[in-house]
Amino acid sequence: MKKFTKILAVCMLVVMVAMTFASCGVLSIDLYKSAERLAKKDYYCEISNEDGELWFEAEEDDGDNWVEIIKFDSVDDANDYLEKIEDEMNYYGDHEEDVTYGRKGKVVYWGTVDAVKDALGFPANLFITKK
Repeated sequence: MKKFTKILAVCMLVVMVAMTFASCGVLSIDLYKSAERLAKKDYYCEISNEDGELWFEAEEDDGDNWVEIIKFDSVDDANDYLEKIEDEMNYYGDHEEDVTYGRKGKVVYWGTVDAVKDALGFPANLFITKK
């Protein structure tokens, strides 16, 4: 009985730790940290607040790599905007640039693969590929 209780306690502890990490958003996107990361890599960064949405834009000096990230008030607004981006990407077809886009919670991002990876940082950048 003692062995069962110990196993149950360890399992509950593991579940609680997993729930804690999930609620903290280990893979969440912090626009200010993204700006710091990109500024260190010589990107020009700009953050603005328009209509209650937090906008982040960054571009290299030569313009080869760029990223835009928007944090919306709700997941529904983020999904709607992501659909607009997908429609535009499908309309224009194949791109010369390696462009990617996606959504994480209330945040929508798009840009060149290298810039998006630089902006999101580790571990989120592991899942970024050309669309």
